[in-house]
Amino acid sequence: MNSAISSIDDTDRALVHALQLAPRASWERLAPVLGARPETLARRWERMTSAGEAWVSGLGLRTGSQAPCMAWVEVMCAAGTSPAVGAALAGDAHTMGVEHTTGGRDLLAFVALPDLHLLFRYLSFRVQRIPGVTGTRSSMVTVVHSAPDRWRMDHLSPAQATLLTGRTRRAPGAPGAAAPPVAPVSREDRPLVMALAADGRRSVASLARESGMSESTVRRRLSRLEAGQSLRYSCAMASGLSGWPVSATLWAEVREHEVADCAAVAAGLRETRTCMSVSGTWNFMISARLRTVEGLARYTADLSRRLPGLRITDTAVALHVRKSEAQELDQTGRRVRTVRPDIWTDPAPGVPDRT
Repeated sequence: MNSAISSIDDTDRALVHALQLAPRASWERLAPVLGARPETLARRWERMTSAGEAWVSGLGLRTGSQAPCMAWVEVMCAAGTSPAVGAALAGDAHTMGVEHTTGGRDLLAFVALPDLHLLFRYLSFRVQRIPGVTGTRSSMVTVVHSAPDRWRMDHLSPAQATLLTGRTRRAPGAPGAAAPPVAPVSREDRPLVMALAADGRRSVASLARESGMSESTVRRRLSRLEAGQSLRYSCAMASGLSGWPVSATLWAEVREHEVADCAAVAAGLRETRTCMSVSGTWNFMISARLRTVEGLARYTADLSRRLPGLRITDTAVALHVRKSEAQELDQTGRRVRTVRPDIWTDPAPGVPDRT
């Protein structure tokens, strides 16, 4: 592992940061920002992606204009079975994330399905029937305040970030920017979306050859989905190499009229990766990236100090992030494979609703 860590340097981390800001930017565009030749950046990226050390992925999970039904699922397991249960869940198209955690659950899964009925089928006829599962508890996501694709490394200077983002339009959702209309995801769009889940930097020509569409059609479809925020890209680095190796999840209670303000403050903290309103016993969830386990106490103290209306009710540290954003990971956070996120398939084929 030491040799793997030594192969990653600050230029690699800066490249990942740049691709978090502009995931499909050309090497020619990135070269002046990073002070390197385009071919050098291309070689670095090829080395990292081949080793599973970094990747760009795209997710587009809508059905038409309808957002997916998303839920956090806490899974309790019989003694000694959680590794096998985690492996089974990680292989499912309907799980976007799977973690072995501390606390009152063995596993925490983040799932997405097209509608409530298929979510019921997935939980009842798939998750709860995996050998070793003794119970589940689910919290529906009602609002996503901050998505994981907004989390950033910290290796570009402000001037470099401005140089890169200044060449693009203001990001949707930025202050003063009008929210774009939602772009429907059609059946014809799904093969493109799923191809980008494994490699968000795939060329238009490559996607056209695989899909049988013309390059102009592919380019037009991608532009529409990107502009309407129905296709979102994220760039990630293996947690053991990123400098942020610890993942933590916090559950909290917030008065409903204070949720928006609390979400804005929480999302503004450096460590916050996601921030969501949920149904269930508690109405607020935050996931964070930390440099050390000890950093969790400082982070929760900072949240409590800034947000007196927020009451943290439970915390969990990930012992092993097995899957994230449809990517299956090893113990060091390196990508092993992409699990095709075909959430539109029946999660329990052949099983009738009444059994």
